[in-house]
Amino acid sequence: MEKHDVVIIGGGIAGLTLSKFLAEYGIDFVLLEEHNDFFKKACGEGITRFIAGYDFFDLYESKAGIEKYIEETYIYTKYGILQLYMPVLMTSKRTIEKEIARQAMKRGADIRMNERVEKIEWNGKFILQPQNIEAKFLVGADGFFSITRKFLGKGKLRYAIAAEGLSNEIELDDEKIHVEMKKSVVKYGYSWFFPKREKWNIGIGSISMKEFKKAFNEFKKKYSVERWKAGYIPASKPVKPYGKNAILVGDAASQTITSIGAGNMPSMICAKIAADVIKKFSSHDFRGIDTKEYGKALRPMTKMLKQDHNLAFAMHFIIRNEYLIHKILKKYIQQASQYYKKLEREKGSI
Repeated sequence: MEKHDVVIIGGGIAGLTLSKFLAEYGIDFVLLEEHNDFFKKACGEGITRFIAGYDFFDLYESKAGIEKYIEETYIYTKYGILQLYMPVLMTSKRTIEKEIARQAMKRGADIRMNERVEKIEWNGKFILQPQNIEAKFLVGADGFFSITRKFLGKGKLRYAIAAEGLSNEIELDDEKIHVEMKKSVVKYGYSWFFPKREKWNIGIGSISMKEFKKAFNEFKKKYSVERWKAGYIPASKPVKPYGKNAILVGDAASQTITSIGAGNMPSMICAKIAADVIKKFSSHDFRGIDTKEYGKALRPMTKMLKQDHNLAFAMHFIIRNEYLIHKILKKYIQQASQYYKKLEREKGSI
């Protein structure tokens, strides 16, 4: 039987970021990814540069895969256009994930593709099947359908569903991000038009499966794309991300910004926090550890994600009135724009 201190299940942006920092810390681990390549999940490919005091570039440590630096987002509501100043990096998500994996392996990470974990057993240590790998500590970075979350008894997540694709037929300002928040387009969600280097990543999503199907059928009639890719996005509040000698990171723990369906940067932040906690656990050989420490370290991030979740659900299911939503968004956008302008002055542009 193969033995390791830590096993990470899942090689998306959360698992890869965690593996990079664990390798840097010299911790013995293996990462198991079920697919044979990176970037298998539907994604708008935009990454918010600043969140909760973290800068994407401090975590990523590269510019590979950065296609554009967009400063403004135009949000179209029934009652007008709102302009949000918020630095967003338009990326090649596949290149981003490959680059993080490259950095991790350069530091000594053991990343294995085409390794689907089908069963988790516990006998004082974790046994992963069919790999027959034993681990003292387990990390579930295995996404929306997390087998680790199921093993820990955390239950299913509420979800949104979205579809995206690449198009070269969009006639909008390609130095801006464009978002439609109109019930005439989709209820309980929004559509997006994200300018990449040569094409546009466009898509539509909703918290309601019924409304998504209806809106997507109309959306795909309007826009020609190379290939549509659909997927589930966690829309629950962040779950308690720990159990006995195990933690959850990224989509597996619903560590996402519900209002905009953004999980890339939150996943990277939570992965870095997880790496620091695991480093501490490793100094005790993973004996007598309290995984609640991970939850405590996450508190500022969890608080922010819960507040965003509450705002998103209030707008979609309580307020509903499009004029009131427009007014609330306008106030929020003014405050957010001031915050991001101040941050960028302090941190500088790329």
